[in-house]
This record gives sequence, structure tokens and C-alpha cells, in this order.
Amino acid sequence: MGAIMSAMGSLPANVSTIPMRCLVGATVVFNEPICREHFRLRLGLPGRFSPTKPGQFVQLGCRPPGGGQNQEALLGQCIEWDTAIPPKLTQTELCEELALLRRPFSLAGRGDNATGTWIDVIHRVVGTGTQWLAHLAAGDRVDLIGPLGNQFELPDDKSLGLLVGGGVGLPPMFYLAQWMHQAGWDVVGFVGATTRDLLAVTCNSGQEPDPGGLPTHCIEEFSQFNFPAVVTTDDGSQGLMGRVTDGLEPLLRGLSVPRRRQAVVFVCGPQAMMQATAHLAQAYGVDCQVCLEQAMACGMGTCQSCVVKIHDQPGDIGETGDWRYKLACTDGPVFNAQDVAWA
Repeated sequence: MGAIMSAMGSLPANVSTIPMRCLVGATVVFNEPICREHFRLRLGLPGRFSPTKPGQFVQLGCRPPGGGQNQEALLGQCIEWDTAIPPKLTQTELCEELALLRRPFSLAGRGDNATGTWIDVIHRVVGTGTQWLAHLAAGDRVDLIGPLGNQFELPDDKSLGLLVGGGVGLPPMFYLAQWMHQAGWDVVGFVGATTRDLLAVTCNSGQEPDPGGLPTHCIEEFSQFNFPAVVTTDDGSQGLMGRVTDGLEPLLRGLSVPRRRQAVVFVCGPQAMMQATAHLAQAYGVDCQVCLEQAMACGMGTCQSCVVKIHDQPGDIGETGDWRYKLACTDGPVFNAQDVAWA
């Protein structure tokens, strides 16, 4: 498949720049299956897309762009019909099973060239919206809003990144690996799934994941930057049998205390996995940043549907010493793990 993510480069000065956080039309470059139910979707964007960093996301429209009638034209109207004559429904929302709300997807990679920008997202078919995405082909059109949210931080006094991802929590880890390579960090990836055919990664031919949990150059998304990875599956069908923390713990235990001080765990995936990873990192005195996966409608702080419990920090307005709700879409999705009120 070749290198999946190219290094970010500068664009010619005559390429137009897309404003920060706006509605953008995109063209499908490819939409390839990775494993069961998972697809890598590459979107080409005209012009120079706003700067992005790992951890940020976009809100994808999961329906044809511009489809349906003008909703504003219907506001305030009373629509009536003769009860004896069934109405003929023509409005898209009433006639077809389409996703009315956008879906959030973390960036899995980005590249810039002379004609514009491409971005990668990884989606799993779980409902109406992602089913529509799964049928997209090269040349199809979609629209998106972004970039949204905050990003992972690379502290100046750290140099070892332990990137932990599971399921559709893997995409920000792939993009983060790209950035860490450019920043000169050492990296080990940790990939978890319930079973082999749900591993949303590209496995290198001739290099199987180690069943004992040793890091190998088995995953292309990491090995293209010369980073090793550990693969775990709950049923043992690929790599180490167990949870992703079963692969992470021996490595943390084997680090010297000075090396642990230089390490940061970055994690994204199911909440139980993130919580277990955060607790493990804390037990070994290693900093941990989490990219929280929350259902959200707008992605911009309007709908207030993606609240998460975060411990009060010194200086917070109205600080109580307990916790408060913050928004995953605008305050996050990346938080320091110790700030999250998991229970």
C-alpha cells in the first residue's frame, strides 16, 4: 500500500487558504476497507486547509451535500393536507433514511501538495450515517466542518511517546505518530481489538505481531516512521492475547525511573480502555493525555451534548474543589487523564 501518510509540506503562495473552522466541500480520493466494518476515507480539499494537529476532528455530513429542501423556507409555515387524500412526500428527510446530523471523526493523517490538501479519517459501519459513508467511491462529494477541538501536546521535557489506541480510537494515534516523527520523539504504538478481523490497521507482510507482546515493526502506520508496535486481541487471534493494557504494562515496568519521567502515554478508544490505561500510567508515574470519544451533534459547543466530568482546576471560575462539566468538542477532546472524573 506504500506510505499511508506523507509529511506535511508547504503549499505554493498562489494556493488559496480555507478559513479556520468552516464548511468545506471535499472530494473522495479513495474509500478503502481496512478490516471488517472499517474503512479508510481520504478526502481531497481544494486550496490550503486550515492548520491541523493530532487530536483534532472534523464533522462529516453523512448525506449528499445540498440534499433536501431549504429548511429555512419552511420555518413558521403550517403544512396541511386533505385527510382523505394521503400526501405525496417529496422532502428528503421524510422519504429517505438519511443521517440528519453530522458525525465526528478524528484526523488520521494529512498531506499538502500543489493543488490542495488531503485528510484521512477512519470510519466503522454502525448506523445510517456510516453506512452511507461506506458506499462512497472516488469522485463522490461530501462536505465537512473543521478543523475542530484542541490537540495533543508534546512537552519540551519529554521524548518518549507511548501511543495507545483501540478500534476507531486509532486514527489520532496514526496522525500523532506522524507529528512525533517530525519532532524527533521515540515512539511505541499499542493497538488493541477484540479479534483479528477488527484490527483497523495495515499489517506488514512478513512481520507478524509478536504473540508474547514484544514491540515489532508489524504495523505500517507506525513502521513507516520506524516505530515498533504491540498488538493485542481479546481472543488471542493476533498478537498478544489480552487487553491493550496487558501489552503496555510490561513496557512501563521495564523503563527506568528517569526514562519514565521522559515518557507520555497518549490514548484514544473505548472509555473503559482509556480509563484502565490512565490508571496504569498513573501507577507508574507517567503523564497521560486522553482523546475522549463522545457523541456530539454540532461539534462547536452549541448543543451541549458532549459533556464530560472534569475535576476542578486551581483558578477555575466558581471552583468548588470537586468537578464540573466541560465540552469534549471545544474544551477537548484532549484532556490530561488525571483531570477526568472517570467514575
